Amino acid sequence: MSLVLDTVLSDDVDEVMGWFTDAAAVDIWGGPAFRFPFTRETFHEDCRWQDFATFCLRDTDRLLAFGQLGERYRRAHLARLIANPAVRGRGVGKQLIMLMLDEARRSLEHPECGLFVYKHNKPAYHCYLSVGFEVQDYPEDAPMPEKCLYLTRTLG
Repeated sequence: MSLVLDTVLSDDVDEVMGWFTDAAAVDIWGGPAFRFPFTRETFHEDCRWQDFATFCLRDTDRLLAFGQLGERYRRAHLARLIANPAVRGRGVGKQLIMLMLDEARRSLEHPECGLFVYKHNKPAYHCYLSVGFEVQDYPEDAPMPEKCLYLTRTLG
């Protein structure tokens, strides 16, 4: 399987939209402001895929994962990371993260990368730890400190 980190097209966002079946899954991925139930229009608006560096991980015949890269708290920042439900548990999330960290190294001038994760989202939390992220002090002005953890890792 040859994996490629690629830019996202509108059709990719439509496919990702189909990976969500309930409000809880949307909240874990997109946060409490992400609307559910959603329409194609609201999903595209809320994921803001054209406002961030938005990537997908592909093999030759399917979309495997989706994620966004930006800057926040003077660090590179990963957001809205998700693996296709059909391939979860096979290391696809880790591969997406590592490729996005490579992209952050190339395109952003920050020595570290950060991300937020809900405290109850144990699979994502363990995935982030497995690729070198560590829990840090929660940023003072960040929302939901009672519900989330803030993790960082160096890009070096």
